[in-house]
Amino acid sequence: MMSRKGNQPNPSSIRPSSTIPDCNQKRRSDMTAPPPNPKPEKRRILEMHAVFLGHDTRGDNKISIRHLGHCLRAMGATPTEAMVSKHVRQYEASTMQRISFDEVMGIYCSLGKHGGMSSPKRKQIEAEQFVSSLKLFDTDNSGWIPAIRLRRILTKTGERMGSMEVDELLQGRINKEGLVDYKQLVQDIIYG
Repeated sequence: MMSRKGNQPNPSSIRPSSTIPDCNQKRRSDMTAPPPNPKPEKRRILEMHAVFLGHDTRGDNKISIRHLGHCLRAMGATPTEAMVSKHVRQYEASTMQRISFDEVMGIYCSLGKHGGMSSPKRKQIEAEQFVSSLKLFDTDNSGWIPAIRLRRILTKTGERMGSMEVDELLQGRINKEGLVDYKQLVQDIIYG
């Protein structure tokens, strides 16, 4: 598309020729979506591609849409189950069962604040929010909550975890009285 002033191309009509989606561009339909992540560096893209290939079970450079959430999380994103389900439903509606690295990168870039690694400040805020939420169940303000109550919270509310996941998470964290130090648990999860 040419501009009205001579034969100069209109900058808005110029598109990058890279096959990897540019995370800095907004899609017209995503104007209310969270701000996109900046496009990762080439080294990071290569690392993410290696993670992606680890989820390719057929060797066709595609992954099953059922593995999308696991793949995104292994790439360092933190999408909610609702976000992953939304993308999976869209691909299922178009009868696609396997998706390419470029498609996964497009999703990764569209995740906004849920994509990429969290900053130290964001991690601190997340840790404080989790501790504050769990503090509601700490009736004597001791920093400990009953493991059975924590198990119920994790398996029955919000984005539910499976029993085996909770067993793995709480392994070695329950004291003799059946209590869990929830502040330490949150620190271990957030800061790894």
